[in-house]
Amino acid sequence: MTSSATRRENDLWLLETLVPKTAVNNLSVVFEVTGRLSAGTLHRALDDVVRRHRALRTVARVGERGLELDVREDVEITLDVHRVEDEPAVGEERLRRCIAQPFALEGGPLLRAALFSGTERDTVCLVAHHLVFDAMSGGVVLQDLVTAYEARAAGASLPDTFAEGLWLPEREPSAESLEFWKRHLDGYRADGLGLWCDKDGDPAVTLAGDVHHHVLSPEADAAVTRLRRALRAPKAVVLLSAYYLTLALHGAGPDLVVGVPASTRDTASQQAVGYHVNMLPLRSRLGADRTVREVATEVRAAFFEALAHPDVPAETFLPQDRGDRPAWRNTLFRHVFNYVPTDFRNTFTLAGLPAVQRLVENGTSKYDLEFFASESADTALLSVLFSTQVLDAADVTALVARYDELLARLPEELDTPVGRLSCWSGADRSAVPAAEPADGPDSLYEAVRRTAESAPERIAVRTRAGDLDYAALWRHVTAEQAPALDDERAAGAVTALRALRQDTGAAPAEGEASGAPAATVARRVAATAVGLARAVGAGPGTTVRWAAPAGSPESTTELFLALACGGTAAGTDDAKDAAVLLCTPHQAADLPGAAGPLTGRKVLVAGEPLPPAVAARLLAEGAEVHTGYRPEGEPHWVAVRRVTTAEDAQRMGGQPLAGAAPSVTGPDARPLPPGLRGRLALADEGAPRLTAQTARWRTDGTLEVFGATPARRAELALLERPEVAAAAAAPVPAPDGSDTAVLTAWVVAADGPGRDDRALADLLLAHCAATLPAAAVPEALVTVEALPLKDGHPDRERLAAEHTGRPADGGEGSGEPAADEELTASLVRVWGEFLDTAGLDADANFFTEGGHSLLGAQLVQRVKKATGAALRLADLFANPTPRAFAALLSGPEHRVTGPVV
Repeated sequence: MTSSATRRENDLWLLETLVPKTAVNNLSVVFEVTGRLSAGTLHRALDDVVRRHRALRTVARVGERGLELDVREDVEITLDVHRVEDEPAVGEERLRRCIAQPFALEGGPLLRAALFSGTERDTVCLVAHHLVFDAMSGGVVLQDLVTAYEARAAGASLPDTFAEGLWLPEREPSAESLEFWKRHLDGYRADGLGLWCDKDGDPAVTLAGDVHHHVLSPEADAAVTRLRRALRAPKAVVLLSAYYLTLALHGAGPDLVVGVPASTRDTASQQAVGYHVNMLPLRSRLGADRTVREVATEVRAAFFEALAHPDVPAETFLPQDRGDRPAWRNTLFRHVFNYVPTDFRNTFTLAGLPAVQRLVENGTSKYDLEFFASESADTALLSVLFSTQVLDAADVTALVARYDELLARLPEELDTPVGRLSCWSGADRSAVPAAEPADGPDSLYEAVRRTAESAPERIAVRTRAGDLDYAALWRHVTAEQAPALDDERAAGAVTALRALRQDTGAAPAEGEASGAPAATVARRVAATAVGLARAVGAGPGTTVRWAAPAGSPESTTELFLALACGGTAAGTDDAKDAAVLLCTPHQAADLPGAAGPLTGRKVLVAGEPLPPAVAARLLAEGAEVHTGYRPEGEPHWVAVRRVTTAEDAQRMGGQPLAGAAPSVTGPDARPLPPGLRGRLALADEGAPRLTAQTARWRTDGTLEVFGATPARRAELALLERPEVAAAAAAPVPAPDGSDTAVLTAWVVAADGPGRDDRALADLLLAHCAATLPAAAVPEALVTVEALPLKDGHPDRERLAAEHTGRPADGGEGSGEPAADEELTASLVRVWGEFLDTAGLDADANFFTEGGHSLLGAQLVQRVKKATGAALRLADLFANPTPRAFAALLSGPEHRVTGPVV
C-alpha cells in the first residue's frame, strides 16, 4: 500500500535533501549485555519484532512529486556482526559512527541492526529512521526484542500476546485543537530566538551536533522539590520554567516559544510503534517586569493545555514559503525541552544476562539547543544536545552550569522580576577580572613624579633638538605657567602631562581648558598607560620609539608608555636603539626598515587586526609581538595580548589593562558573564560609557572583540587567510545607480606578482561565505598591489571613491559568469513548469514567484535526475533564479552543458 507523505514526514525528508548523507533523522536503541549473545537467535528475534509492527515494515522512496511510503508484507533486516578486539565492550565513537550512517530512501528497510562483541560484553545497536520510529517506539521495540529473544533461545513459541502490533494511523487535528493553538500563538513574532552566545550563521549547513551531560547538583535538586510545593507544579514544569528563564537571561525573548515533544498516542495505543510524536510550540512571555512566580504560573497553565491538544504538529504553523531564510532552522522555535520521568539507563535481563541501555547520540542536531531531562534514582539527569554550527561546547557547558545555579536560587527569588535575576555562576565571577583603578599611587602622573625623584637625570624625552630629563620635565609640568619650549616634541610632552593635573587636584594652567579634546585624549590614554607598560614588560630605562604624528592619539600613547615605565620617548629619526616599537599592521609590514634588526625588541600593534603573514615574519625575525585593542573612535588601548603564533595574530582583544575597566553589557546595561556577546563599555570618570563594538569575556579572563560593522567583519575574515597580506572593505554605490550599496573588499596578496587573481578571489569569497553571515560577505573583491594609507590605516574612503566596478573574480566585466544559453533557457521552462506560471525569465526568483521548500526539493530532484549533478536543496536557496542555477551547473563543480530535459 503506497501513500504520499504527510507534511511533517516531508519535512524530515527536506532536511535530508538540504544536507544529503546526514543522520539527522536517525534514532537508536543501544543496550549492552554482560556475556555473549547468539547472533542467529538475535537475528530471528529481530525478524519477529519487524513482522509484528507495521511501521517497521514501511519503506520510503522519492518519486517525481515527492516522498512516498509503502507498507510491505515482509522486509529483510540485516544484522551486522562485529568483533571488538582487545576491548571489554565497543566504544561510544564506534557506536556513533554506526548510528550516523544515513538511510537511502530508495525503497529499502528503515531499520537496521548491529551486534558488537567485546571481550567481556556484547552491545546491540538498533538504528531506525524517524519516519517509522520515535522515542516511545524504542521502549516498545526493546521490550518486544527481549521477549522474542528469550523465547527463541529457550526453543519456545512466541507468547499469544505477540500478535500483530498496534497500528496508529495519522489523524487529522481536531477543530478544537487548531483553535487552541491559533489563540496560543496569536501575535507571536519569532524575533527573539537568538542567544547572545550564538555563533554567526553559517551558510554551509551541516546539521552537526554534540551532547553535554550534566547531573543536577544537590542544591538544585533540593530547590526543585521546594519549587514543586511552592508553585503546585510537577517537576517537568519546574525544570521547563527554569529553562525559559535561562534562555531569557542569555538573550532570548521576551516573547519566546520552546518546542516540547508530546506523544499523540491515547491510553489504548501506548504500545504503538511509529512516528507518533508532535513538537508543541509552547509560548511564554518573559518581560523584565514579570516575576519568576508569574512566569512559572503561565508555563504551568500552557503546559497542561498543550498536553490536552497534542494532535496539531508545529509544522502546521510554519509557512511553506520560507523565502531566503535558512530552511534548516525552525521559524517558530530553536530551543527544545523534553522530560521523561524514567532513567534512560534502563537495566534489565536478557536470557538471564544482565543488560543496561546506553544513550548514544547520532552526532547531529536540528535545533540550536535541546534539554533532555530524565530521572535517576536520586536526581535529574540532563542530556543537552546542541548544534555545533550555532553554539560552542564551552558556551553550552557554561549555560548549563548557570541553569543549575539559577535553579538552586529560585525558591528565594520567586517574587523577583526577570530583569533583576542574575545568570552569573561562581565560575563566571572567578573568570572576569576585577576592574583596577586608573588613579592613586599607580597613576601615570604619580609614576612620572616618582621617576623625577628617584632618577632625575634619566632622559624622559629625546628629540632632534636635544634631551629633556625627568627633573626638567617635572619642573615644566608643575610650573604655574606653561613654559615656552622651542622643540615641538618636548612642548607636546609637557602639555600632555599638564592636562593630567586636574586628576591630581591641581587646577589646569591658564589657557589650558580641561574639557578640550586634547586634554580628554591625554586623560584617557594616561588611564591605561601604566597598565600597558606592565602588560608588555616595559621597565625602567626602556626606550620607546616616539614617531607617530604629533598630537595624534598614537603619539600620546607612545609618549605615555615610555613615561609610565620610567623610560625614554625617542622622538628622533634614528630609532635603532628603541626597545619598543608601536605601529599599525600596515606599518608593521614595512619593518624592520630603518628601525633596524628586530631580535629581542617589542613590537606593539594596534588599530587594525594583524595579518597572520606579517605576524609570522615578525616572529621569525625575533620580535616579541603584542597586539593591542583600541576601540574605534577611542584614543586609548583597552586590552593587550602576546602573540606567539601567526594563526592567533588577528584575534582582537586581550588582557584588559588596569585603568580601562572594560565591561560587556546587555541591552539593559547589566554586565554579561563570559561567553555572551554584548556592547563593550569603558570606564569614563566613574560611569560606564558604551562603545559601538561588540565584545565578550572569555573564560580565561581576556576580552574578545568582534568587528562592529559588516565591512570590518569581512576584513577580519579575509585576514584569517595566509594568502592575504592586507585587506580593507567598505560599502560602495551599486553600479546600476540604485540606492543600494555593494560591500566591496580590496586585498593585497601575500605572494605578490604572478598570482592567479581569479583563483584567489574565488578562494577568499568562498571562505567569507562559509564563515560570515550573509550581510558581511563581500559582493565584490578586488586585488591591488598596495592599500592607500591615511595615518597608518587603510584609506577606505579613497578606495571606495576610486572603485571602478571591477568584478569579484579580478577579471574584466561584472556579474555572474555566462552560462550555456540552452541550459539557462531549459531551466526557465523547468521553473515555469513547477511554478505553473508562464512568462518567466532567467532572473525569476523561485521563492518570490510562489515556490516553497517542498516544491524546491522536487525541482532539485528533477534536475539531479536529468543531469547527474550532485545537487542539494541548499543550492537552490543560494541560486534561486534560472540564470544563477545555470551558472552553478555549468561551473567547475558540475560542468553541465546543454539543456535540462
